[in-house]
Amino acid sequence: MASRCFHIRSGFTLLEVILAIMIALVVMAVAIPSVTSALGESKAQKSFAEFDAMVREAHRRSVAEHRNYVIVWGRDNTVSMRPEEPGNRAEAEGLQRRKMTAGGEVELRLPAALTANGAVPDAIWTFWTNGVCEPAEVRSKGRETKWSAVYNPFTARAEVRYE
Repeated sequence: MASRCFHIRSGFTLLEVILAIMIALVVMAVAIPSVTSALGESKAQKSFAEFDAMVREAHRRSVAEHRNYVIVWGRDNTVSMRPEEPGNRAEAEGLQRRKMTAGGEVELRLPAALTANGAVPDAIWTFWTNGVCEPAEVRSKGRETKWSAVYNPFTARAEVRYE
C-alpha cells in the first residue's frame, strides 16, 4: 500500500498578508484624523484653563484685597497678572506670569466704547475692587491651540469656543 504524504500548510499566503496590511492602513487612515483632533482640542483646553485660572485669580484678589488688578500682555507673548498700582518690584513684575501659545499669539479685544478714537488700546485688562472687570474677548491663535473666550464683565466668567 502506498503511503500518502500530507503537507500541513503553515503561514499565510502573500495575498492574505497584503489584504491584512490594506485593512490596517484603512483603519489607520480613518482613526488618525480623529486622534489628532482630540489631542489638539486637549491642548487648547489646557491652554485656556491656564489663562482662565489667571483671570479668576485677578478677579478674586481684586475683591479680597480691595485694590484693582490688571492682566498685561507682554511683547514676547507673555501674559502677567499684577496689581494696577504695584507696591513693590515683585508685584510690578507680575504675581503670575505665563508664556502663551508657542508659535502663535494671544490678543485682547475690548469694546469700541473703551477705545479712544478707534485707536488700539494697550493690552491691559482691568479688574476692579467691586468684582467687575472690563468686558473683553480674548483670542489665542497658535499652531496647535485655538480658542476664543468672551468674558462677562459682572462675573469674570468666560464663554469659550474651541476652534
